[in-house]
Amino acid sequence: MRTENHRIDLHYHVIPEPYVAELAERGIKGSTYVPFPKWTPGKAIRHMDRNKVRIAVTSLSSPGVWFGDASLARRLSRLCNEFQTRMMEDFPGRFGSLACLPLPDVKGALAELAYALDELHHDGVVLLTDTEGCYLGDPEYEELFAELDRRGSVVFIHPHDDPGQQGRYDIFSPLLEWPVHTTRAVMDLLYSGRLKRFPNIRFILAHGGGTVPYLAHRIASGLHRADSGRGEKMAGMGDLDSPGPSNDVFEEGVGLLKRLYYDTASPGQAHLAALQEFVGPSHLVFGTDGGWTPPIQTAQTIDELLAYDGFIPSELRTIEEDTALGLFPRLRETAATTSPSAA
Repeated sequence: MRTENHRIDLHYHVIPEPYVAELAERGIKGSTYVPFPKWTPGKAIRHMDRNKVRIAVTSLSSPGVWFGDASLARRLSRLCNEFQTRMMEDFPGRFGSLACLPLPDVKGALAELAYALDELHHDGVVLLTDTEGCYLGDPEYEELFAELDRRGSVVFIHPHDDPGQQGRYDIFSPLLEWPVHTTRAVMDLLYSGRLKRFPNIRFILAHGGGTVPYLAHRIASGLHRADSGRGEKMAGMGDLDSPGPSNDVFEEGVGLLKRLYYDTASPGQAHLAALQEFVGPSHLVFGTDGGWTPPIQTAQTIDELLAYDGFIPSELRTIEEDTALGLFPRLRETAATTSPSAA
């Protein structure tokens, strides 16, 4: 069994101190359920080494950058994106990066996308599932997705806090609502036609895709309704003699969902089994949710993956590193320069 650092973690979060300080001035001290951890790039390196992670592709998580102020969102996006680039420069071979964008400010998002990819050389982008109830299939986002498609971008989709869930049961948000938000975002992308229209975007779904692998066929069965117009009565549902929706539409929907990539961050044994059955190892990528999650939880996530007996060694290698290298060709050069180190 390999003992050297070999894993590529596609779900690792940054919590830059300047970002935390900016939000603290506005009374924001963390995500819904968890306060901001005391995080530094040096701690990230030590955390990675303990878990045999060679490269972490970093991203900003919830609460994100949007707090109702477009200028603040643009400033926070630039701050975090430049911070991630400095991490790549300061720790050669250890980090990739996914840029954050100031959605729902589409004009600002397009400008930041160009700067992040062309000037800062990020490897893709992270998009939160929703902002103020606006999910990723919203018509206002069409120009942004067209540009992401033109560039053949990798887009990591991560769930967002639901302010309406705050209160006595804050813990429900990351444990229950987040997987649901991911599922809703995927359904919105599918039903809006965006998954079909923009085939060059490679989507990665956090937390094993939420409930998508379990509900994929149920989700696809509703695609014909979306094709006929949102809110309209399902064709044939009131007539038992009707043949109902075309099977071709259903199969197309399932195929589009199978084209997505799903990470291994906290999925558990049953989730892994569903993912293996639905997409197989070629569309699974290694992720730990590092940065926000404590080391013991990261270890549990890895232990679940290693304990699952459904993957042979070559398939486990595909999940832990090979698929990531296919999604991010630049990491091949990065990986070649990597040597384990602590900071």
